[in-house]
Amino acid sequence: MTAENQPLDLAQLVREAYERSKDYLSPTPLEFSRYLSDQIDGEVWLKLDLVQRTASFKFRGAINKILSLTEAELDAGVVTASTGNYALAVAEAMRLRNRRATIYVGNDMDESRLEILRAHGLDLVVFDGDAWGAEKEARRVGDEEGKTYVSPYNDPIVVGGQGTCGYEIAQQLPDLDAAFFACGAGGLLTGSSAWLKSHNPDIQTYGVSPANSPVMYESVRNKKMISMDTEPTLADTCAGGVDLDSVTLDLCLRYVDEIMLLTEDEIAASIRLLFEQHRLVSEGSGALGIGGILKTKERFKGKKVVAVVCGRNIDLEVFKKIIA
Repeated sequence: MTAENQPLDLAQLVREAYERSKDYLSPTPLEFSRYLSDQIDGEVWLKLDLVQRTASFKFRGAINKILSLTEAELDAGVVTASTGNYALAVAEAMRLRNRRATIYVGNDMDESRLEILRAHGLDLVVFDGDAWGAEKEARRVGDEEGKTYVSPYNDPIVVGGQGTCGYEIAQQLPDLDAAFFACGAGGLLTGSSAWLKSHNPDIQTYGVSPANSPVMYESVRNKKMISMDTEPTLADTCAGGVDLDSVTLDLCLRYVDEIMLLTEDEIAASIRLLFEQHRLVSEGSGALGIGGILKTKERFKGKKVVAVVCGRNIDLEVFKKIIA
């Protein structure tokens, strides 16, 4: 809810995001999946957001947010936290406005991801704690130093930006029946779901989370944000804690038909399938939608379905073990 206790007009925020950021976003392609279409006896398309700028959907929300900031806000400084993809996205968005941001990451981040961030010359702070701790620290520093803290998900402007993925899907597949999205804190899922349902209320939208980090799944089930311990997962960019006041909970309850969970074996199988059938290199979070379709394939006979493959920043050694 907004400060006035009115529900967000998320579809309008997506429309505004598209107009604000369209000069910086290249619509990502669809690829038909013969293998998955045969599995459901229907039609499955892959939305390849892994080829978005900075190699994940995160650039959509980051560019929309950074473009919304005034020159004075930019001059005061921008700080954020990330498990990797959002750091790259915010840094690129800031570069386009001739500025730099300070990025907080947890000391549990995979070393290969840290190397990618360092190679991009980011102003990086490695916090002595996990990703959730780094996020809280970044927010604290922003408050204390008068800088703008840019949340990866708990911001209507960011969520509206992520929803431009759904905007593109509605144009590319106007007769779509269902859509699957990775779900960590729910920004991509809710922004895209809101737009798709404004286009056609009968479209079913699904979030897919790792069973080792089911924070939003459990929060939706309990109809309140919860804090819980999580386990390491191949879908590491969908892992960790979520703000207890996150705007995305209400949006999940309003716009999302279901959130489901995948085991680590199911995530690995989905990564392997994308490589074997499409020669796509996907990170764990990027493959969650594929696993969601396979887990529920009996529901979609004769239907037209899309899965968003939302990122490709995976450690090489991890990838080699999965496809071996």
